[in-house]
Amino acid sequence: MSDIRKGKTPDELAREVKLPPDLAKHPYLQEWYGAVAWSVRGIYAQQVGWFDGNPTNIYPLSPAERAKKLLAMTGGKEAILKAAANSLKDGDFQWSAELVDYVLAVDSKNTEARNIKAQALTELGERQQNATARNYYLTTAQYLLKNP
Repeated sequence: MSDIRKGKTPDELAREVKLPPDLAKHPYLQEWYGAVAWSVRGIYAQQVGWFDGNPTNIYPLSPAERAKKLLAMTGGKEAILKAAANSLKDGDFQWSAELVDYVLAVDSKNTEARNIKAQALTELGERQQNATARNYYLTTAQYLLKNP
């Protein structure tokens, strides 16, 4: 709680909080099903609620509104899709998936964006030891490809 009182956000805490080395090595405490970062976010939400302390997040833009503005600022769908494809090629799978989410927020049927995201999620899933995360990455990738 002291880090929360110091104004740390859920994202900051999820990146910083780790199990002590002796517990992190314990075979029964490996992140096969859950994850420390997920628990940190849950504890934060339980203790503080949804608000992370940033006033911009009191009434944020909808994902579609934000995406429209970002697409206009960055050169449109084509520019974002090109950057996402390049990120995919460079092995930056998380960034690739995040980029195409802006296109999908305004055009959920965009085949190129769905394909790029499916590839990125497949790569993330194949590298994931956590069964829950792996399943969600891979299942969502399959859904994107089979349900245009």
